[in-house]
Amino acid sequence: MLTTELDEFIVRMPKVELHLHLEGAIAPRTLLDLASQNGVELPARDIAGVEQLFRYRNFGEFITVFMAMARAIVRGEDFARLAYELGMDLAAQQVRYAEVMISPMQHIRRGMDLYEAITGTAAGFAQVERETGTQVRIALDHGRQYGPDLAWQVLEVARKAQHLGVVGWSIGGIEIGYPPEPFAEVFAAARAAGLGLMAHAGEVVGPPSVWGAIDALGVTRLGHGIRSVDDPALIAALAQRGVVLDVCPSSNLCTGAVASWAEHPLRQLYDAGVAVTINSDDPTFFHTTITEEYRRAVAHFGFGADELATMVRSAARATFLPPDQRAALCAQIDGEIDALRRELGV
Repeated sequence: MLTTELDEFIVRMPKVELHLHLEGAIAPRTLLDLASQNGVELPARDIAGVEQLFRYRNFGEFITVFMAMARAIVRGEDFARLAYELGMDLAAQQVRYAEVMISPMQHIRRGMDLYEAITGTAAGFAQVERETGTQVRIALDHGRQYGPDLAWQVLEVARKAQHLGVVGWSIGGIEIGYPPEPFAEVFAAARAAGLGLMAHAGEVVGPPSVWGAIDALGVTRLGHGIRSVDDPALIAALAQRGVVLDVCPSSNLCTGAVASWAEHPLRQLYDAGVAVTINSDDPTFFHTTITEEYRRAVAHFGFGADELATMVRSAARATFLPPDQRAALCAQIDGEIDALRRELGV
């Protein structure tokens, strides 16, 4: 039950968000502004029209809209604006640290300089850190449908941009028909470069996609991973290996990955001992925020303060920060949560 005290705890609780797409966090007004400035035609002309686009019957429709919206982001300054607006919103929600994905192929295919995009994004996040203290780092999320050959080109840019705050490497995009195994060599090279490894898997494809990600790619985190619930041996392996599932409940409903809140396996995965975190994925596209996702976790799955705190701590431990910085973040989160719980009596 979402009591007044528990709701205040959620609002004020220090948070860590690990599964969040920069392009999917763009505000409708910003999207319209950028489209106008950059001469990009959108299938909507006002905020109401943009919001109407964000209604999906399945994952395929979501991807189509996502790709159409990304066309409005053209210059490094555009990325800086998106990053700054997103970072300030995260700071207002008491997010202490976040890792935000850029979808490289959405921009490379349009002739954009990916390094320029990363530079702009980093500048926006750096300004947020100066103004609020909230830290945001970057991950590159290669669309698996574009294949491993192009992934090597993206990885080369990621290596060059590590000093700008690129800490993670991932594959996302269309899961059906594009298994993880062909990307094994790319992931090995990303690991050798010092990048943290994650993959979208087990969202709309079942356990084989997850097994491939953890065995062939060696990821420490999975985006979604909810279909792991279909294989008891896989659930046991995730728990034993400490692989973290970055779960995005509202996203799963909006894309049709699950049919209803009652059918969502988050509670089952948590109770089975799998480390899970709560995330917003594409907050604009899915009409949510990280704060709202925690509220929904209480309302639909019955989580209490102990379990919410556990998930935040799991997120802090699963970041791709260097060990000393990760330890400092964990200590900060622990201290703030303990103090807040004492204050509120939750």
